[in-house]
Amino acid sequence: MSRRNDVRPSDLPTKTVRAPDGTTVRLKVVKADSKTLGRDLLAAFRSNVRGIRDGRRRQSRDAPDSPQS
Repeated sequence: MSRRNDVRPSDLPTKTVRAPDGTTVRLKVVKADSKTLGRDLLAAFRSNVRGIRDGRRRQSRDAPDSPQS
């Protein structure tokens, strides 16, 4: 893949929905008939992974120090 044609996660539209537990969740919208479907899926995946890693990093930073076994 050429770097010039890559789709960035910020290029994808987002949609805010409410999860069953009541929390709001932002989702990346990927159109199935897009010419760049593969790149769109990769961008959405990268965005999801980045969000999960940031969340875990915040949790570990904010958690009180616990003794490790």
